[in-house]
Amino acid sequence: MKPRLYLDTSVLGAVCDPGPEERVAATMRLLQGLRGGAWDGYVSVVVLEEVARAPEPIRQRIITELQKTPLSVLEESSERLTLARAYVEAGAIPTQYEDDARHVAVATVSDVKVIVSWNFRHMVNIERKRRLNSVNVREGDPLIDLISPWEVIYEQG
Repeated sequence: MKPRLYLDTSVLGAVCDPGPEERVAATMRLLQGLRGGAWDGYVSVVVLEEVARAPEPIRQRIITELQKTPLSVLEESSERLTLARAYVEAGAIPTQYEDDARHVAVATVSDVKVIVSWNFRHMVNIERKRRLNSVNVREGDPLIDLISPWEVIYEQG
């Protein structure tokens, strides 16, 4: 069974980054791996909402990459929104970054246990993983892993 990966908006936004070059290259390698069938890829309606709010040239570039990459779109539900609120209430995600909690909740409830993100401040760091998984254990949800594209692409090689 192929690993299932949830990509948050920061991964898609990185295709428009002016640098560092290594970050853009890692993002493109991840997208190429998804296109080649190395992993099953997922995004959510939260990602699509965030992309829709991006400035026009960035939005168009991301949409082009989305159209070339086989990604399933996961919907939100009341269960997912309740879990997102639990993350915020527990201090696992800061209140002003509720969309990050929504990303994690959608992936968790959809049984996509690996979230790929460039967001080291609010998602991909030891303390956030610990707090998010603490909420998941309390709520009876599966443990999740939050990793950067670098961690994914080096699995292939």
